[in-house]
Amino acid sequence: MKKEAIDSILMFMLEKEGRMIPEKWLDFIFKDDLIQKLYNHPEGVQYSVTDDLDLGITNVTRLPDKLYVGGYFNLFHCKQLTKLPDDLYVERTLTLVGCNQLTELSDELYVGRDLDLDRTNISELSKKYLFVGRHLIIKDTPLAKKYTDEEIRRIVASTGGEIRKQIIR
Repeated sequence: MKKEAIDSILMFMLEKEGRMIPEKWLDFIFKDDLIQKLYNHPEGVQYSVTDDLDLGITNVTRLPDKLYVGGYFNLFHCKQLTKLPDDLYVERTLTLVGCNQLTELSDELYVGRDLDLDRTNISELSKKYLFVGRHLIIKDTPLAKKYTDEEIRRIVASTGGEIRKQIIR
């Protein structure tokens, strides 16, 4: 994609109310080199994707804070991703399987259904807010060895959040 096209996309995102990303741009807007430009977004701007967002097996290293995903968010095997965005809201499932550079969750994280942390190096839960609507999957993570299910529920409750169904080991 040419630099002019990237610049016009970013200008659109800065100027439009609600910062909605047009659906026809979703196939390329969050891929590889463009993501490097997106994470330098202005403070306080929320990016919103109304549908599923699949970034699985990409070279993404960082994402913009205050990101809203209206469907499923797939970050499967994003081995260079080192940090999740703060204020991340995922309406359905967030898949982080194989994101082995991740060591912690974002400060405020809402996942409407399942949060799959399998094969990550996450050893701490959110410090501000964590909500998981259905299942927290912690197979092959330091969390599975470090905490009991009850301890995890207490930690999450202390943030004001909750795990609605079960923790899967």
